[in-house]
Amino acid sequence: MRNIIYLTGITASGKTTIAKKLSDHLNIPFVKADDIYSMIARELHHPKQEQLVMPEAWKEYPDFGLLKIKYYRELLKDIQGDFIIEGFPLFFEQDRQIIEKIIGEHTKTFFRFVLPFDIWRKYADIKFGGSHLKADFLKLNGYFENPGFHYELEDPNILFVHYAKYQREGFTDKKWELLKFDEASLSGKSVIDLGCNEGWIGRSCMELGASPVFGVDYNWRYLEIARSSGLDVELSDLDAFEFKQKFDIVLCLAVFHYVRDKERLLEKIAAATNELFILEVPVTNQQLENHPVLALYDTGQCQYFIPSLALLDIWLKRYFKSYIKYESVAPDNSRRFIFKCYK
Repeated sequence: MRNIIYLTGITASGKTTIAKKLSDHLNIPFVKADDIYSMIARELHHPKQEQLVMPEAWKEYPDFGLLKIKYYRELLKDIQGDFIIEGFPLFFEQDRQIIEKIIGEHTKTFFRFVLPFDIWRKYADIKFGGSHLKADFLKLNGYFENPGFHYELEDPNILFVHYAKYQREGFTDKKWELLKFDEASLSGKSVIDLGCNEGWIGRSCMELGASPVFGVDYNWRYLEIARSSGLDVELSDLDAFEFKQKFDIVLCLAVFHYVRDKERLLEKIAAATNELFILEVPVTNQQLENHPVLALYDTGQCQYFIPSLALLDIWLKRYFKSYIKYESVAPDNSRRFIFKCYK
């Protein structure tokens, strides 16, 4: 089945730039949905307007829907296989339905770029008429007709954040065994997995009766797999993530060392945890473990800070009543521990 990535957002939200970057990165073509409106305008000798894609610009043309079908066919006729489509018109359900009829059944991934007003005003190269700027901005953002599921992004570049994916034969099974979960500890419990990757931990929790199970990750490709497994998902960098509810169990496995403001994340986790927080993290070497420090590690591809056992002890006792720790497994030969922290 074909895979299509939809990128939509208001004018100057960054969607075209990201479409080009993704196109190069994934080696698949991208097309601009806005182009069909220019094609229609040329056929109808419609005056070129800054807001050509706005619905009110076409009220006097009863055949506009048929013209959209005609020009979407023209736009997509040479596109084979997977592709990216971007543009303001993807806000509209009619446009999405036309694309689906032309392309046939396909897997859809939607991203909606929702820039804060002050950022949009700073970078938008468009004139809406002085004092009406904010009203027009809110109006533009209000056009979105939900396709059922979409990722909302304030920073389009989050699509490009990729960290190394650690995976080895048998490694995931060993880690799951170390978590020591069973049906009695998970049945009926709400769970959130911060840095869920493809959701294999969440799936295992669901199989033992946990519900609901949420997954958070910076990588939308991982999240698409996690979502297809039944997890509720959210695309977010953990530094920017904000909890919308409390959970019985919060997991943060093998991603904490990438977080920039570690103590702030622990503070947010503690406030959102009803019963149990499980942290898995690499720690500094034994020479530093009794000193409350963060040690810088440089892999050549990225840099991150690893906490010492002494620093983790200070932090975890500050935000939780008690914890137990035991050694974990690591595919990269790092020294890792699992901490089970209790409220």
